[in-house]
Amino acid sequence: MSMKKIILNNAFLFLILLINGCAKYVDVKDGSEKILLVKERPADCVSRGKVDVSVLAEIAYVERSEEAINQDLLQLAKNSAVSVRANTIIKSKSPKPGEATFTMYKCNRPWTK
Repeated sequence: MSMKKIILNNAFLFLILLINGCAKYVDVKDGSEKILLVKERPADCVSRGKVDVSVLAEIAYVERSEEAINQDLLQLAKNSAVSVRANTIIKSKSPKPGEATFTMYKCNRPWTK
């Protein structure tokens, strides 16, 4: 095998690994699909605290898409909400790419029981 082919094969392998590294790798906790994301503080709800979540904004000097980052941050917040028995979350701040703070609430939503 020529040196040129070896270099091309290795470059191709690196590219595949890099693309796979940008995929979504946040676990989905059971019950997280029932967590509701809202834009304003809900009425008649009990606060369950705040959670700071973070994910990589870039991998090997390649920036991840804003959509992928936000999906991962949201999933991490929903996973945390399940742990504290909350059913509603609000994104309260996002200081920089790959970081966010969510406030968690337990609200009376009989349709989710």
